[in-house]
Amino acid sequence: MRRAWAVLLLCCWQGRAAHAQLSGSVTLVSEHVYRGASLSDGAPAPQFNLTYDGAAGWYVGAFASRYRLQGDRRSGTQYIAYAGHAQRLSSGLTLDTGVSRYGYTPGASLNYTEVYASLAVDQFNARLSYSPDYLGLNASSAYTELNGSYALGGDVSLYLHAGCLSYLSGLPQYASRHTLDGRVGVGTAWAGWRWQAAWAKAQARGNAYSSWYGGRAPNSSGTLVLSASRPF
Repeated sequence: MRRAWAVLLLCCWQGRAAHAQLSGSVTLVSEHVYRGASLSDGAPAPQFNLTYDGAAGWYVGAFASRYRLQGDRRSGTQYIAYAGHAQRLSSGLTLDTGVSRYGYTPGASLNYTEVYASLAVDQFNARLSYSPDYLGLNASSAYTELNGSYALGGDVSLYLHAGCLSYLSGLPQYASRHTLDGRVGVGTAWAGWRWQAAWAKAQARGNAYSSWYGGRAPNSSGTLVLSASRPF
């Protein structure tokens, strides 16, 4: 599967090189919190993101982050490879559809694929992701999320996120049918870096992310996440 994704990335790169726009970032976060669960066992994590925008709205990219599950002395890499297409509709909305492959090294048993679709207007978007085998649990899932940003003045912006993971079939043991998570953050640009402080919180009871990722259980009062990102 990794080889197939590598071929897809290479083909998209070579086929549209003449119209390429390449962008990315390197980031250091105080804790890698994903959908409400800590995937770095409360420790800092370096991250890398690279996106290639081709012609006619096609794009492909990859994200990588250090991860460590609770009680496991080994550190590894979480990677997300994605490809999709974005287009502006006559209504003024932007429709974005694509597919993402989530992988863990070590921890291949957690690997899964999601297809997604989103609608965006200005700085706000709604997105729905579907996986036929979430986290390799033989359970289909849907993740619904709302994301937005609002300029507060100068280079300071407010960032908002709300998400809900729902199992559509095959409810795993110890997991709730629906799990909510949210994040509120403030960010600014200074000296060529993006700086952000965010408060992330998820349901502690029946939290599927923590149970099945092996991630640290969410703090009942939430988690403060600090990050510094250098775009290029």
